[in-house]
Amino acid sequence: MHIRLRALPNAITVMRLAVAIAFFVVVERLPREPEEVAGWIAVGLFAFAAATDVVDGYLARRWDAVTPFGRVMDPFVDKVLVIGGLILLAGGELSSRSGIATWMAILVLGRELLVTSVRAVVESSGGAFPADWAGKVKMLLQSLAIPVALGVAAIPSVGASGFWRGLSGFLTWAMLAATVGSALPYVWRAAHMLRPAPRVTN
Repeated sequence: MHIRLRALPNAITVMRLAVAIAFFVVVERLPREPEEVAGWIAVGLFAFAAATDVVDGYLARRWDAVTPFGRVMDPFVDKVLVIGGLILLAGGELSSRSGIATWMAILVLGRELLVTSVRAVVESSGGAFPADWAGKVKMLLQSLAIPVALGVAAIPSVGASGFWRGLSGFLTWAMLAATVGSALPYVWRAAHMLRPAPRVTN
């Protein structure tokens, strides 16, 4: 396959980081009162960035273009986008309308730091520690909960809807449950992989 096509997944990852930064700037500059256009732009930027995570991973696997750069940058950009979004929703003018509390952002951050640290220890010992289905479900729920909470907080027509407020609350708590629950298999798997081999005695 042409080398330029094989570089496309990494280029998409870098683009996602740029879109995430644009998202942060737009959210930081949102007006004090909800405003339709600005709110939809912010939601659209997050949704686009989250969608590209699926695209670059799919292309990297399909084209056998997984690289050390992509293995590091892809999860890094995901964490920047998600944790940055939660921090913005938990602070400032949006916090009173988003339903995202500071402790929720701290919980998600703590989970990511724990799993990243455990993965580093396992892989430095020569073991493979790929993401499992629980981590993927967690990322999916985060990618849904954050833009819906942002829409409720920043878009008047969405915030006025009981359906969207209820969905936002459901997705937020489902995200938190998945965040905590998805950490347990990683810790269990790491503890098993790092367990000292039994000593053989004659």
